[in-house]
Amino acid sequence: MRTLLVDDEPLALRRLEILLSRRPRIDVVGTCRSGEDAIEAIEKLKPDLVLLDIRMPGLDGLAVARTLTGPMAPVIIFITAYDNFAVQAFEASAIDYLLKPVEPERLDQALARARKTHSLKDAESRAGELEAVVHALRHNGEADTDDIWVKDRNGNVRVSKLTIDWVEAEGDYVRIHCGGRSWLHRETMHAMCKELDQRFFIRVHRSAIVNTRRIERTSSTASGGRLLQLDSGAEVRIGRSYEAGLKKALGRLEA
Repeated sequence: MRTLLVDDEPLALRRLEILLSRRPRIDVVGTCRSGEDAIEAIEKLKPDLVLLDIRMPGLDGLAVARTLTGPMAPVIIFITAYDNFAVQAFEASAIDYLLKPVEPERLDQALARARKTHSLKDAESRAGELEAVVHALRHNGEADTDDIWVKDRNGNVRVSKLTIDWVEAEGDYVRIHCGGRSWLHRETMHAMCKELDQRFFIRVHRSAIVNTRRIERTSSTASGGRLLQLDSGAEVRIGRSYEAGLKKALGRLEA
């Protein structure tokens, strides 16, 4: 989960960074020392999770939390040195409430709860997206051509093309990744490029095609290569000859 830390105390902030660096599947994308900065950072970074101190000068954590509404609002865990804010914290839609100094075991419990909440929100988002896609396809009379049948151990599975996260080459086959699952499919990368809707899918490597709506960010490797990180957590290499096309498709590929 992309995580933002907010605390006006530098030592408390540093302790949280150290604790979270030892936790799997947590990516600290930023830190803030005021409520005002937190609101700006949340809007810019769009974190999945915010660990938010309650008592801060100016705009406090409770006030920040009350500004975060709607389906895209991050999951909130409040952190404070005072135990008399519990009721207000949960009224502000926090999923947990930690007392300073934060203990590792208690932090793990809160993170587990945050992951469950985030997974549920993600599932609801994907379900809504899929419903909209199906509705649009049926309206255009194209629903029958928007599926791929792939082999599974128990038979065949129908996969909607527009819900595919990414496709990678695997020998004479391709592996289709979708919603945390993957299937080996007898098809070539060239044929998959033609079969998938080019408004949403782009080839980023000779061995990879990605759904541009699943791209979360780009990063650099130690050897100077480039990676795409998808919202599923998957990392996909960008081929140098494909960078220009990807930049044009996204309009915001990092230089």
